[in-house]
Amino acid sequence: MQLDTGTIAVYAGNGQESCVDGNLAESAFSQPSGLSTDRSELFVADSEISSIRAIGIDENPKVRTVCGSGELFGFGDKDGRGDDVRLQHCLGLEYVQNYLWVADTYNHRIKRIDHRSGNCITMIGDGKAGHLDGKGLHTQFFEPSGLSAIGPHLFVADTNNHAIRQVELNTLEVTTLNFSGLCAPDLCLPD
Repeated sequence: MQLDTGTIAVYAGNGQESCVDGNLAESAFSQPSGLSTDRSELFVADSEISSIRAIGIDENPKVRTVCGSGELFGFGDKDGRGDDVRLQHCLGLEYVQNYLWVADTYNHRIKRIDHRSGNCITMIGDGKAGHLDGKGLHTQFFEPSGLSAIGPHLFVADTNNHAIRQVELNTLEVTTLNFSGLCAPDLCLPD
């Protein structure tokens, strides 16, 4: 969007459902979902192809696949590098502390990706659908989706647990936020 003129136009993607890297106009995505940036690239959770993509926002912008198979049925749960990585319907991502943190939604995990090398490591969640606070891989989520960071805290929309979870990035400690006593005009949550 050109803020000075209010003009909205396509920046990347040709409108076809696929995984095509390269020039902006020729590139293709499959259900792009979460967005985040490191100020030189715009990162995209391309959910239907279970891949993380990057769109250049510099002088010579290109689209590239950071990690994931880039194929419609190329999903799974496998750490690794580049196209060896398998994610499953990743919806959210956040760039914080020089890494991409990804909500690997259908695998019930949070993964950390080095956007330069494409290296992906599972950091949080044991892969089973559930609701368990704790540390690192000894925690459970139920289809985490949205992510947002404030300082050393990563907040996770734990969709099917109907909860907001907080991750302390320095220790990987996961807690569930408690909103007791929170009031709206016609509703108060009990203490």
